[in-house]
Amino acid sequence: MPHTSRQLATLAVAVIATLVAACDSDDGIINVVPNGATVAIEDQCDPATFNAALGAGTCTRQGTVTLAQFNAELAATGQVASWRFVPATFTIGIRRTIVATNVGGEVHTFTRVAQFGGGIVPALNTASNNPVEAPECAALAASDMLSPGASFTTLPAAASGTHLYQCCIHPWMRSTVTVVP
Repeated sequence: MPHTSRQLATLAVAVIATLVAACDSDDGIINVVPNGATVAIEDQCDPATFNAALGAGTCTRQGTVTLAQFNAELAATGQVASWRFVPATFTIGIRRTIVATNVGGEVHTFTRVAQFGGGIVPALNTASNNPVEAPECAALAASDMLSPGASFTTLPAAASGTHLYQCCIHPWMRSTVTVVP
């Protein structure tokens, strides 16, 4: 028995809604987000230690990682786990946007890059084993800096494929986005 266009569209919406509800990026399944996506830009900077060493206002929200702990973890692993994009991997539909919101205490960027690389802070590049600055990071404007609480909305994804985003300050903070038709 043939189905009408309306029945097929209703079925497609129900299938997508079921898939989105069933998927959870924390369990290794990639989310398909048909209406766009949100990314949390996270850090756990401790204002007392970060501001004392790096200057007032470097960290504006209460976190639990001291600057000494940050430096120790970065030296040992090339990254700091609490400085991250959540989710780190996801799928969106074509012509959809991503809203990245800085929920941490430091300034970050959410910058689309052709290849992951280093950022604008040479010491963090060296410590994270990202010695070559991504060209897109070298071309940042002041408006690309996201203060705590600020959000950035990408342009709608115009092409299918894999799109890479990183923080140009903390270059281990990365998201891989798959765009599907």
